Amino acid sequence: MALASETARTTESFVDSIGVCTHWGYGDTPYGYAYAQVKKALVDSGIRHLRDGFHGHIEELARLGVRSTVVAEPDAGSPAQLRDRIKAVNQKLPAVDAVEGPNEPDLFWVKNKKTYQGKGFPEGVVSFQKDLYSTLKGDPATKNLTVIGPALGKTYDPGGGFPNPFTSGLLTDSVDWGNFHPYPGGNPFSVPFSYGTLSKYYWSGTFPSANLDEFPYALNTYRPAFAPKPMCATETGYSTFYDGQSEAVHAKYIPRLFAEYFRLGIKRTYSYEFIDEFADEAGTNREAHFGLLRRNLTPKPAYTAIRNLIQLLGEPKIQVGFRPGKLDFQLDVKPSGDYTKTQYVHHLLLQKSNGDFYLLLWHEISNEDASVHPHRQITPPEMPVTVTVTTPLNKAELYVPNDSTQSTQSWPDHPTTISLNVPDRLIILRLSPRE
Repeated sequence: MALASETARTTESFVDSIGVCTHWGYGDTPYGYAYAQVKKALVDSGIRHLRDGFHGHIEELARLGVRSTVVAEPDAGSPAQLRDRIKAVNQKLPAVDAVEGPNEPDLFWVKNKKTYQGKGFPEGVVSFQKDLYSTLKGDPATKNLTVIGPALGKTYDPGGGFPNPFTSGLLTDSVDWGNFHPYPGGNPFSVPFSYGTLSKYYWSGTFPSANLDEFPYALNTYRPAFAPKPMCATETGYSTFYDGQSEAVHAKYIPRLFAEYFRLGIKRTYSYEFIDEFADEAGTNREAHFGLLRRNLTPKPAYTAIRNLIQLLGEPKIQVGFRPGKLDFQLDVKPSGDYTKTQYVHHLLLQKSNGDFYLLLWHEISNEDASVHPHRQITPPEMPVTVTVTTPLNKAELYVPNDSTQSTQSWPDHPTTISLNVPDRLIILRLSPRE
């Protein structure tokens, strides 16, 4: 049993950490020919942050509550030209609130022979990032923008056999947030062990924290270049193509992914991407199926889960000066059959300014075996959990955002002990303290 007197974080800070990648400039995809419908689906989702290049809809989307993170590249202009372009867009309202350095330059700068001031990758990228940061921070109109570092595209070896070309501390003074693209899907840098029905659990598992938590090779490899600045993940997510995640597993993983990354201190996470781009009836094109929406504009179950999650947790009119408090509670997790690793039940404690706590719980477990093709589906058992709360409560309510925004169970009479079965989907226990 883990005893905790834990300080919550605001529900708003978690909702604000949720972002999505878009490609509004791709005119032959739904982003272009079905812009009005995609825009409505984005606004309806409640997602407040998107990541893209410069595009023609930045100001309109900002008026609808969606801010843009723009990816900056030297072929789009010098740092001064990029700064002036942002200032022009932001004249009426802060439509662009973050600027990201070059995207996966170890792939695209090398492939396309990009340079900055005559230097290619990595020296030119470092010089461009440093100039971008100093230019934005040196102007009163752009100094408050969040400057995000460049994320690399290759998998480097944390042990040093294929080291990160961005060495430790190289970009610390040129970012507000560091950056990486930790797509889940197997962790070959982990210790192989058998768990559940997987003979090499981390190698074949596809769960959201596979490269971030118990064996955090992605953090260990990419964070040092920016440390001690916090990290951001401007791309991550899953494809629902035939050899990727099923839509059912996708719906389980995506809410867990946002909660898991936030739990681990990642400032913002952008799911790649909002809508499937390309026609692919056979389902064999991985790049065509990363969306939360299908190409025909119908929502995948993951879209519904995220929309419900944001509706449950969002608090746009948070009380001024609110600081979350502490909840005194214990979690007692019991094994279930062969699933004996009780530490894989994770939690995140949040609070709204009315005082209600929101305890997010999920079994951070793999739902697929990626060693076979297509992936073998796994349905782990629910994990029995007893929540003992010593902070006096009026009531408690349970929500399952994958299903709806309505409570599925309640404990109305000053509960102190709540027994639950925590599934492989994120659930929310709303705890209302006594006044």
